[in-house]
Amino acid sequence: MKKIQKIIIQMRLKKIIILGLVIRLILLPFTYHGDIEVDYWWGRFAHDFGLRGFYDWLDFGNYGRPDLPMIMIYMCLVIRKVYLLLYQALWFVNINFPPFPSSFMTWFELHGNQTLLKIPMIFADLGLIYIVYDFVKDRIVKKKALILAFLIAIYPPLIYNSAVWGSGDSLAVFFGLGSIWLLLNRKYLISTLFFFSSILFKPTLLSFFPFLLIILIKQKIKLTTLIKIFLFSLLIIYLVSAPFAPANSYSWFINTYLQKILLADWRHQLTANAMNAWSLFYGLGSKPDNLNILSNFSARSISVIVTIAIELLIFLKLFRNFNRLNLFVSISASTLTMFVFMTRMHERYLLPALIPLLISVFYDQKYLKYFLIFSFTHMLNIYHGWWIPQIPWLVSILENEVVIKTISGVNLITTLIFLYEFIVKKEAKNKLEYNQIC
Repeated sequence: MKKIQKIIIQMRLKKIIILGLVIRLILLPFTYHGDIEVDYWWGRFAHDFGLRGFYDWLDFGNYGRPDLPMIMIYMCLVIRKVYLLLYQALWFVNINFPPFPSSFMTWFELHGNQTLLKIPMIFADLGLIYIVYDFVKDRIVKKKALILAFLIAIYPPLIYNSAVWGSGDSLAVFFGLGSIWLLLNRKYLISTLFFFSSILFKPTLLSFFPFLLIILIKQKIKLTTLIKIFLFSLLIIYLVSAPFAPANSYSWFINTYLQKILLADWRHQLTANAMNAWSLFYGLGSKPDNLNILSNFSARSISVIVTIAIELLIFLKLFRNFNRLNLFVSISASTLTMFVFMTRMHERYLLPALIPLLISVFYDQKYLKYFLIFSFTHMLNIYHGWWIPQIPWLVSILENEVVIKTISGVNLITTLIFLYEFIVKKEAKNKLEYNQIC
């Protein structure tokens, strides 16, 4: 183990980032999830028909109406344009240089656009390596920061989500954690830009807003700075929305974000393949979350009430005991709470808890057991249902209802223990100076 640590420390950060890039590029062209196919059509429709009315009157036929925010559409559009430029260049080479493999052109025509859509996710992973390294390099030990960066570079769940699946969650996490990183360094406007980049790409990390607010309060931010942040936020919303909006950009944005993104009809399920408390009792089948559980309380209502109650306890604990360790632990606790107790959760929604949890391990090793357990269950969960790569014996095991409920139970019980340890147990006196304040 010490020899491995020595090798990692000798690599330096640039080599670690290059290693992370190489691993992901090797896995990049082999496959992609059906979500990427949807992104492909969004980019193609945006390119062919423009952005005005994209969420309103454009007919998508059987290809799926857009249910993710505007920056996602911008990304799909830019990738579409890049693909067309590369296709023209490659076609020129193909017809003018006989040694050029025509088989590659066939592959690129069929899968090139979809494969390119995974590139931003890969660069988001590399950005996470740097951000996580910078979080701890001056507060723990630089050597440990390099080990942490190395673990992010080779971390299977992150690689699987971005380079294999092509999920945009790593990009949302990059911007979300990046907003906290920048805010801790008092770079308020850039932090605001990062936060909006996250929630206007995917709404998953709207849950980060209370943490940003607590940091601002603890930093005793000036009123003038707060006004600048508010005005800059309005500017971002306008610039992002204006190309899409057929009328007033702000009213259109509010209506579209609430009705067509956050409340999209297809999301109204007990669980969307997330192995959590709901799958423990009801399995992973498609069941509506409006079913009554207690008297007139639906599953959705109960999930919201329970989640809000626990979230308030998490925020209160952080506010009263504010330091970097508690910040990262509370982010993980908040994400785990939503993943385990809320309805309409996807399997990928556990990912935002894992990176802060890994950082917490380097502050306090008692969190290592939680990181290992959730990394393992998350990997099994995102593999379930997609089955890439195809491993027959593992597929057979994970299709078993008892196994599914066992994993769901592990997630529930481990989350409850984690929450109890963080919220209820008295905090030991911090012996580490770097852990006292952000």
